[in-house]
Amino acid sequence: MGGLGEREAIKIIEHLIKSDAVVGIGDDCAAIDIGNRYLLVTTDMMVTKQHIPKGMSPYDIGWSIIAVNLSDIAAMGGRPLGLVTAIGITRGHPVEFLEQMVDGMNDCARRFGTSVVGGDTKEHDDLVLCGTALGEVEKDKILLRKGAKPGDLIAVTGALGRAGAGFHSMKRQLGLADAEAALKRPWPRIKEGVALADSGFVTSCMDISDGLSASIFEMSKVSGMTYEIDYARVPKAPEVAQAFVDLEKQKDLALNFGDDFELLFTIRRDAEEGLAKLSKDCGCPMTVIGKVTSGEENILIDNGQREKLVNLGYEHFRTRQ
Repeated sequence: MGGLGEREAIKIIEHLIKSDAVVGIGDDCAAIDIGNRYLLVTTDMMVTKQHIPKGMSPYDIGWSIIAVNLSDIAAMGGRPLGLVTAIGITRGHPVEFLEQMVDGMNDCARRFGTSVVGGDTKEHDDLVLCGTALGEVEKDKILLRKGAKPGDLIAVTGALGRAGAGFHSMKRQLGLADAEAALKRPWPRIKEGVALADSGFVTSCMDISDGLSASIFEMSKVSGMTYEIDYARVPKAPEVAQAFVDLEKQKDLALNFGDDFELLFTIRRDAEEGLAKLSKDCGCPMTVIGKVTSGEENILIDNGQREKLVNLGYEHFRTRQ
């Protein structure tokens, strides 16, 4: 597995599983036909070593496992219906740890208009959490990773790099409170996802969990299109420059770190004014950062220079060079 990578592992699984879902493996959620709507189903895990930086409280951990699952519902334009969580925890964890963690789960779910409806608890030799979220979306409004056409505009919600800056702030004690909070308590774009789905001008969408570059490559793969990004237009959180003076390290945070859980989406080329209005109505920045093309490779424009966009986002079972 160490030489395979998570995405190749998923390909193997996808080849072996025969799914009856309308949308199966390869998107942010599975979609199951339930009549006039689709039932959205997604699951995500957190393990201490890979996902829980030192400095995260039990409350933060509980909030995060709910938030990352709700982010997948948001990426499909869905409204959450409920969540179940499975908790693997050691004998040595204090009862107060469990109580605070579940408080975080409950508060996050309630904040985004849903609830934890059940789950499972088991003894484990590490802290392992698994969340599963259910949502719904009207059939003609579902947002998928595929669907972009040449000439479509590429856009993102919010600003990128804040969670990465938070990670380095915690590691180096920089005191970037807002950035650290963004890393510890992700904010799923549920309201924004629903608004994008309702708009009628979005042609594809996914959430940015493993970095902008990785997300671009995922969308490019499923759509058969290529993407051209203007780095100057990518909205960077102000904490990115506070975390690093070096411009290349700033660039790496904005393009590759991930954990921002913003939405990456494409819109029809005639919808830029509509996007500006939607952004204002939602109270969330939505920024056009490039365009969809039918070229040979994904392109990054930096200081007027065109270069190949390199996928340096996070991937399990791989070590970044």
